This record gives sequence, structure tokens and C-alpha cells, in this order.
Amino acid sequence: MDPESHDEFDDEPLDEDERDLLKQDLVDVKVLKELLEPRGIKGAVFYCPDCDEDHYLAWDLLAGNLEELLEAGQPPVHEPAFEPNAEHYVSWDYARGFLDGYESYEEEEIEEVDDFALRLVSELGDRGWRVADMKSLLVSLGLELPEGVRRGQPEDGPSS
Repeated sequence: MDPESHDEFDDEPLDEDERDLLKQDLVDVKVLKELLEPRGIKGAVFYCPDCDEDHYLAWDLLAGNLEELLEAGQPPVHEPAFEPNAEHYVSWDYARGFLDGYESYEEEEIEEVDDFALRLVSELGDRGWRVADMKSLLVSLGLELPEGVRRGQPEDGPSS
């Protein structure tokens, strides 16, 4: 959903699905601010068909517009920003794509780390390491001992 589009909100009240989408957009804007503002991205740019020009909205202004839309059911009156630096703004589609990629990267990274820890523990177990020694090594690497490792692994076997 384009938070700045007026065509999507005729004069009918928002239904539950639209409200849920707007609430998610509001959460996304807050996360995007945390992720992109430190990288020099001040907000998002939207094309406004009513004005026939781009609107540059800082993250806080965009969040405020979404909150007002949720409360009033109508988009707020809008005015283009005064001489914004276009290099500091990204399109809403770009911002959402960045967020989707960021979230999926985190999930993939967690899975890869868990898989690595499991393979490492398996290899160390095959070499006769004790669970306590494996755990010590993993902790020193910032990893956790995968669940279920104690089964089938030597508790008091030879040490490395």
C-alpha cells in the first residue's frame, strides 16, 4: 500500500484489512527509520498524482500521516517538502524491498549459524570431544550448543 496515495481512500471508512495494512506500514516505517536513517536516508519519496510531483516525507512525518489516517480514516492534507535533497530519500518500494531483504537475511543467517554449530558439534563429537568442551568452544565463538547434542555425545570422554 502506498501511504501517500489518495485514490485508495475514497470517502468510505477504512475496513479492518486496510487498517491492518496501515498498522503494518506504521511498524515498517519505524523499523525503516532505525535501519536507514543512520545510513543517511531521511525518509521516503512518493509521487502524488493530485499535485503531479514527488513528496519527500521524513520518517517521523510519514509515521504521523499514517497515524492520522488510522485515526481519521482520511489522508492528511499534504504539502511538498521545501527544497529536499532527493539523495536522502528512497521510494517506498525500495524501502519495503530493503526491509524484506533485511528480515529474510536475519532469518537465513540464524539458520546458517545453527547449521554450522550443529555440524561443528557433530565433527567434534566424532573426534571424541566431551560436551562440556564443545560448549566451552562454542561459547568462546559466540555460539550456543545446539539442543539435543547431549544425546549420543560423550559426557566424560577424552578432552581435546
